[in-house]
Amino acid sequence: GPEEGRKAVREQLSNGADWIKVYSDRSYFVKKDANGRDILDDTPTFTLEEMRAIVDEAHRQHHKVASHAVARTGVRNSLEAGVDTVEHGDYISDEDLKTMAQRGVYYVPTIYVGVYVAQGRANEGSPVWLQMTSIHEDTFRRAMKAGVKIAFGTDAGGFDWKENPAQEFKYMVDWGMTTAEAMRSAT
Repeated sequence: GPEEGRKAVREQLSNGADWIKVYSDRSYFVKKDANGRDILDDTPTFTLEEMRAIVDEAHRQHHKVASHAVARTGVRNSLEAGVDTVEHGDYISDEDLKTMAQRGVYYVPTIYVGVYVAQGRANEGSPVWLQMTSIHEDTFRRAMKAGVKIAFGTDAGGFDWKENPAQEFKYMVDWGMTTAEAMRSAT
């Protein structure tokens, strides 16, 4: 509930956390929008009231909130709650991209980790992960066009530690950024 969310934020901050990261969604699936375009949706981890309490408590104490939000409902709830960053964002609606640009909410796409895990997760019974890469590319391109602030991120630990996390740059450039824009996203 909302009060337990506040309690968790207070506990994390008292233990020295600088940022609060909330895991906003799970259980991804593809469906069609009104125009027949594939969109990625999810099951939200928290109610909107719980999300609002978590974000409110962090902001009240002058800390920012990062939201692990991969798909439509997780992103929407995160933005309605007032988060500062959207981590992953494989699918973000045009309306939500507009909101992010207007509010200065950062998008941290973590492309490489999605590519890295897709085949393995599909082999384990979640074929949606194979579709997520192309949906993510479309989202990334629309985010750039919408003027959303994009920050470099890797989701370190989601892939083998021997992998070079700088591989993220290649995807950012392949998906439409200039080399300078990709470098700027990380500095």
